[in-house]
Amino acid sequence: MSPAAEPRAPAVAGLRSRAGNGVAGAAKRHGLAAAAAAPGVTGWARLVVGRHPRRTLLRLAVLAAAAWLLGRYVARPVWINGPSMEPTYRDGTLHVANLLEFRARAPRPGAVVVIRMAGESSMYLKRVLAGPGDAVAFRDGVLLVNGAPRPEPYVVRPGRWNVPETRAGPDEFFVAGDNRATPAEAHVMGLVRRARIAGGMLW
Repeated sequence: MSPAAEPRAPAVAGLRSRAGNGVAGAAKRHGLAAAAAAPGVTGWARLVVGRHPRRTLLRLAVLAAAAWLLGRYVARPVWINGPSMEPTYRDGTLHVANLLEFRARAPRPGAVVVIRMAGESSMYLKRVLAGPGDAVAFRDGVLLVNGAPRPEPYVVRPGRWNVPETRAGPDEFFVAGDNRATPAEAHVMGLVRRARIAGGMLW
């Protein structure tokens, strides 16, 4: 019986080894460095996390934490839901609230403010019409503050509001929307405490 032929696997391995040495040698001759893959990271995973998975994951964690802190305490994206502030802020548009604007100072009449509701997911967007101690009323659509008419250049859609006089407390502001075409009875407006004012609008 003729002897069995020797397995060819080592020869194949040898060819691969020589081919690998040839590529490495060519790289060295041309001044190129061969990039070694990170242990245990191949294919798409390497494209996502790179050569240093731990560093990449740490950076992603830091970025996620920074984004969360920014959105909760500094600048928060807000969707406008409803026509109350039209045409200044249109229904269905995206804007950014500045949560730091009134941390150190009180809002002045004319400022647009974001007002906290029971939860953090929904807020009111209104304009400050008067501050603490002011008496506010509407007569035939005209805003009266302490008995005197106050111009409102931001009102493009005037109405015929008639609202009896209300006086703000020492820590209260009178707010309303810019769209006065909406009947006063269907409009959310009135006094709000400063503690409920979360900030202003960045854009």
